[in-house]
Amino acid sequence: MSVTKDTDFDTRKQLFEEIKQFNRTEQEELYRILKRAGEDLSENRNGIFFDLMSLKRETIDKIYEWITFCSSNRTSFESREKELSQLAEENPSLYQSN
Repeated sequence: MSVTKDTDFDTRKQLFEEIKQFNRTEQEELYRILKRAGEDLSENRNGIFFDLMSLKRETIDKIYEWITFCSSNRTSFESREKELSQLAEENPSLYQSN
């Protein structure tokens, strides 16, 4: 991930782009991060909303940590999936149903 840790507009815009790619589970953890940090949230039937520009520095840091974890997790998952596909191609008899 090529995001630098500062709080200017461009960084927060990049943070927004990263958050948009979150799956449901990742979004739920983001919500928990924001709640634990005491950030202002607005909730309605369309979802949960918050202002990136008003987040505390500590919250931004925690979100970056979460993004790094998610990115690493996705990379590991994709690598395992690729390995399993290669094994299946190399050993089709191991993956056939009886």
